[in-house]
Amino acid sequence: MTASPQGTFRLRCAYVKHGRLAYLGHLEVIHTIERVVRRAGAPYAVTQGFSPHMRIAFTSALPVGTASDEEYFDLHLTAYVPADELLARLQAASPVDLAPYRARYIDLKTPALTAQITRMRYEVALQAARGFDLRAQAVSRALDDVVRAGSIPYIRSGKAKTLDLAATLVAAGASQAGEGEVRLTLDTRCGDAGSLRPEILLAALDRRLAPEVERGGPIVSTGIQDLAAVKRYSICRTAQYVEDADGSLLSPSRADGTHAAPLSVSSVPSL
Repeated sequence: MTASPQGTFRLRCAYVKHGRLAYLGHLEVIHTIERVVRRAGAPYAVTQGFSPHMRIAFTSALPVGTASDEEYFDLHLTAYVPADELLARLQAASPVDLAPYRARYIDLKTPALTAQITRMRYEVALQAARGFDLRAQAVSRALDDVVRAGSIPYIRSGKAKTLDLAATLVAAGASQAGEGEVRLTLDTRCGDAGSLRPEILLAALDRRLAPEVERGGPIVSTGIQDLAAVKRYSICRTAQYVEDADGSLLSPSRADGTHAAPLSVSSVPSL
């Protein structure tokens, strides 16, 4: 049976966003990966209408400067190519810091990535600024104070917004990573109430760590924060999960229970 032009197969790929490429904006990531798919010679499907484009969908956008160990895209294909073979072709066509490392066919009726993924984990590495001695215990106390407040007001694109910590932060912790270095771990939830922006939480934490520093206004979402107690920081999204009905956290690559090879063409449900 001939595959339909709308795409018969759906391949879910996991990829990284590391190094200098962490500073790419979301649209730049999308355009780069679309070029990778074309260079790899993947038989990608296109949308119908006056302006057809590649049928590909991504996880939620990362703030500029935030790295990731686990991002995803779903690519619709018009012909079956073994997942391992297509993964190797995509890897060969990708920059190292934006390379896919896992590919798996999923059912066409699987929910979209942005609807399916509801849990995310982050690691934040902090390095003390001159004159500040960052200790995990002090950072933990300041973090507890921020969390107890329940929400963080901030400005984004000139509009007043509120980060609802009660709805978006599941757990947070701090550990000593070295002299003047602390590592934060954040277990977060995303959904209709929004998602946690780690850089906003970090800005609020910095105000608790250095309350004597004049700030000159509310927190502003700029992607990269200028902090007082922290000389340098890095944020990495380390994992994304689908939360099952019983609270179990599942990999988005395996949450629908499908296998590395898709159903036969004749039995794949139509879109």
